[in-house]
Amino acid sequence: MAISLFDLDRTLLSSNSSFCFSLYLYKKKVLSVFSLMFSCFYYIWHQYFGLSLEDLHAKVFKRLLYGISMPLLKQHAEEFVGFHLERLLYFPAWEKLKRAQHEGHFTCILSNSPSFLVRVIAERFQVDAWEASEYLVDKDQRLCQIQKILQGVEKACYVEEITKRLGINKEKSTGYSDSYLDLPFLYSVGNAVVVNPDRKLKRVADRLKWKEI
Repeated sequence: MAISLFDLDRTLLSSNSSFCFSLYLYKKKVLSVFSLMFSCFYYIWHQYFGLSLEDLHAKVFKRLLYGISMPLLKQHAEEFVGFHLERLLYFPAWEKLKRAQHEGHFTCILSNSPSFLVRVIAERFQVDAWEASEYLVDKDQRLCQIQKILQGVEKACYVEEITKRLGINKEKSTGYSDSYLDLPFLYSVGNAVVVNPDRKLKRVADRLKWKEI
């Protein structure tokens, strides 16, 4: 038995699912234009000017998600995925997922996007397992706190845990990601594949002769 583990944004999908979902929520009048503008600003800060992934989540959560009804977000996530998932696919990676499933691999999505969105996507992809960033809700089922952010180190820990639980040799594990921040994850698998890699990851991948799609 083998295991194939996939990052989501800019790997299985051609863009960032959280950002696309934010646009969708704006169109549905759940988010204001000012919230969306701040989200864009923080995302650019993260991508090009060194804002950490942890700080990005904290700032976006405070501006966009704090106090929003979880049932409402889940409802919109279902609608968003139903309407838009197909056009967001990055087909070379999606085909790798379908091939892995056809060959009987244990398949998994590991994403730092919110669990209420990743869950719906994972169910559509029919993967065996998934992990994502988690949020706590208050007594009224409104988002009140970030519980965990799934970063590269946490993904690497998941690889360790799942290979042991399934009794799979790590040499039979394959990980797919686009981001330099996922290096701990890519180092933790037997076969690393980079997908639309950012510049830092591409340099590492070229040096280590990792496959690129």
